[in-house]
Amino acid sequence: MGTKDKLKLYFGKRLRKSFLECEDNILDTAEEIRLRAYKPIIFKFNNDEKFLAENGFTDIIQEAVTVQREDLKQMLELMSDYSVYSLEEELKSGFISLKGGFRVGIGGRCICENKQIKAVRYINSINVRICREIKGCADTAFKLIKKNKLNNILIISPPNCGKTTFLRDLIRQLSDDGNDVGVVDERSEIGGCYLGDLQNDVGLRTDVLDRCPKKEGIFMLLRSMAPKYIAVDEITYMETEALCEAIGSGSGIICTAHGREAEDIKNKKSFEYIRKKGLFELYIVLGRKNGPGKIMGIYDKNFNEVNYGT
Repeated sequence: MGTKDKLKLYFGKRLRKSFLECEDNILDTAEEIRLRAYKPIIFKFNNDEKFLAENGFTDIIQEAVTVQREDLKQMLELMSDYSVYSLEEELKSGFISLKGGFRVGIGGRCICENKQIKAVRYINSINVRICREIKGCADTAFKLIKKNKLNNILIISPPNCGKTTFLRDLIRQLSDDGNDVGVVDERSEIGGCYLGDLQNDVGLRTDVLDRCPKKEGIFMLLRSMAPKYIAVDEITYMETEALCEAIGSGSGIICTAHGREAEDIKNKKSFEYIRKKGLFELYIVLGRKNGPGKIMGIYDKNFNEVNYGT
C-alpha cells in the first residue's frame, strides 16, 4: 500500500480530491506534509518541495490550495476517528501517532497549569512526518559491530538526515541476529506503535517501551528485560546516569544524538561526562548527501576515523 492509500482518509473532503490527484511515484518519496492555516500545503522531499494544487502537485505557489481552519479541524477529527478528546493525552506532547507508523506534529495554543501543558487548542498547523523503513541502510554499521564485537554505539546527524531510520534498521539487524534488544521509544518514532501494535519492523527479539521517558525506560528495561542492547533516540546529558548504569550492568547501548560531525560531540560541554567516561566505542556520522541516512564517517572511541570501505 502506497503513501496515498495510507493517508487519503485523513484529508477532509475539500482537500482529499486534490490529494488524490498527486502522482503516486512522487508522493511516495515525500518526507513531510505541512499544513498551516491560511497558507499553502507544502510537501517536503529530499532538498526539494512542492505545493498542492487542485490537480495535484505544482511548483507555482499562486496555483496552490490554501489551508483553511476547517480543513485542520476536519483532519484532526479524521485522525481521531471523530473523538478528538481521545487524543488529549497525546496532544499534550505536541504530536500524535497514526496507523502505518506516521507521526503527526501539532501546532496551536498550549493551555498550561503550573508550567505543565494540560491541553492544546486552536490548532493552526499540522505536520505529517512520513515514516519509511529502509532495510539495509545500516548494513555497513551492523557488519562492523558484529565483526569487532562492539557494544556501545552513538549515531550522530543533523535533523532530518535519517538517524532514526538508520537506528531502526540497526536495531532490526541486531535483533534478527540473535540479540535481545530493548527500545525506549519516547516519541513513537522507532517502533511507530499505534494502539499498542508496532507498525515498523524492529526485529524478532525486540521489546519496546512506547511513549516512555528515556531515563526511566532504560532503568525499567534493565530491571525487567535483561537486554543485550538498549536503544534510544536523541540522548542528552540527562540520560548519562542511566547509560552508565546500563553499561555497568552488561548491556550495550545504541543511541543517536544531534550533531553535524564527530567534533560536535567531542567539543560539546553537555557531552563532556560521556567523553571522559569513554562510554561509546564507535561514532557513526550521517548526512544527506545522495539522500538521508548516508554514512559520512565512522570514528573509534578516541575519535580516530575508521576505514569502513570494505
